[in-house]
Amino acid sequence: MIRVLICSFFLSGLFLVSSCQHPQNSQLKVKSPSIYKAWDARYHYDSANRMMIPKYDNYQVGLAWGRDEQGRMNYAQYYNGQGKPQDDLLVLHKDKLDQERGQRWDELNRARIETLTERLLNMQTEPEENEGADDAVEDDGMDFLPTPFIPAGLDMDIGSDSSEVDSPFSPIPDSSDMGDGGEPSPFLPLTP
Repeated sequence: MIRVLICSFFLSGLFLVSSCQHPQNSQLKVKSPSIYKAWDARYHYDSANRMMIPKYDNYQVGLAWGRDEQGRMNYAQYYNGQGKPQDDLLVLHKDKLDQERGQRWDELNRARIETLTERLLNMQTEPEENEGADDAVEDDGMDFLPTPFIPAGLDMDIGSDSSEVDSPFSPIPDSSDMGDGGEPSPFLPLTP
C-alpha cells in the first residue's frame, strides 16, 4: 500500500513537472486582434483627394474617410489588419442621413397638418370673422416652392391701334418734350 502511494505521488509529480515545461524549440506566437492595430494607426492626410488615411506598418488599418469640395462625406471604408477593405461605411452614413431627413420631413408634415386642422376648426367655429380670411390663408407647406413670377405692367392689347398707348419700342421722350410739368431726367447732373 505504501508502494502504491509513493508511486502515485511520484507519477503526479512527474506529470506536474512535465506540464510546466514548454518545449524550447517551438515558440508560441499570439496574434493580436486587428483592432489594436487600428488603435495604434497614425492618420495621414491626402490633400489631393481630401482623405484621412490610417496607416500601421505601411498598411491601411482602421477607418479611412474623405470629403468633397462642399464638405460632404464621400468616402468611408474600414480596412482590416492586412490592409484590405472590409466594410463600406459610406452606405451606412447615407442611410443614417436619409433616416434623419425622413424624420425631419415627418415632423414638419405633422406640424403642417396640425396648423391646417386648427385653421379649419377656427373657420368652422367663427364663420363671421373668417369670411375675408380665405384670401389671406397661405399654404405654409409649400415654402420650398418659389412664388410664380407674373410680369406686371405689360399691356397685352395687341390689336389696339391707339397711338396713346405706350409701346416698349416707342422712343423715349426728351425732357424738352415733357413741358412744364415733366420731371427732369435722373441721369442729368444735379443743380447746386
